Amino acid sequence: MQIKKGIMLYSDAIEGHGHIAINAGVVHHRQVEKHKVEYGNYSFTPCFEEDAYIPKRSWRGLNERELLVLKPTEKRTKANTVYIGKIPEDLKSAFEGLRLGDCKERAEVLEAFRSNADAVARINRELGSFLSSKSDGKAFNFHYLGSNLPNLEVVASDTTRLPADHSEEDKVYMGIHNDGTKYVPLNSLFRSGNRLTINLGKEARSFLFVNLTLPQALNMLKKKMDIRKDNIDVINISKAFFKYFPDYPVIRVEQKPYQYYIAPTDNCFHDGCTLGTKELDIILVYFGAFKF
Repeated sequence: MQIKKGIMLYSDAIEGHGHIAINAGVVHHRQVEKHKVEYGNYSFTPCFEEDAYIPKRSWRGLNERELLVLKPTEKRTKANTVYIGKIPEDLKSAFEGLRLGDCKERAEVLEAFRSNADAVARINRELGSFLSSKSDGKAFNFHYLGSNLPNLEVVASDTTRLPADHSEEDKVYMGIHNDGTKYVPLNSLFRSGNRLTINLGKEARSFLFVNLTLPQALNMLKKKMDIRKDNIDVINISKAFFKYFPDYPVIRVEQKPYQYYIAPTDNCFHDGCTLGTKELDIILVYFGAFKF
């Protein structure tokens, strides 16, 4: 299936197109053999939610038409564009003072922040200045300091359902999904703002997304099903869409250390990916209305 004009990709962090890939869609997690995670004392096969879909492994470079479809136009907005950028050198230097690349476990990441008061004070100053420069005049909110094991095809999981002392094996992964709550109508998601995520890890990670806004996905579903009868909303739209359109491609964008992405994660299907890496993935996430 060919990609349609929808969510665009804009980057001034990397030249060329070698950091972008496309595949042939998604597959239900039960239909593929999972990659095993082997890291430190961990050796397990990840678990997935019942309705989870993961990207097909048919990754390739984009052709000229696909690059043109993703190319940003004057119609780009915070609700229909994914942006990749580099954090300022002063902020990068401040984070480097924590030596997060040496951390092998989430507990070590948290301890690095707790035990380096001077470095964290500098980070807070530089981070506040950076985020303010990117904010569209509205408040931004800290979401979380996250960590993920290496070699995961998707990384998002609902840890709010788990005890505080949960282990990595306890996580149940969502698969490609959208954010948001059932209280927000699908046609209002363009007002939901966006997410800014910084890669603080030692290796490059990937951001995965389907280049359709959720209203676009909903309009495609209208041709396949009665969306009113089936009560399609922000909670179940990913399950319905991937059931009827499993061959719609997923875009994979590389995010190197100290690069950030801004993405309308309430308004598109997406996830993170650490497949092929060997080190702990560390991210810092904020929600707001960020510009680029």
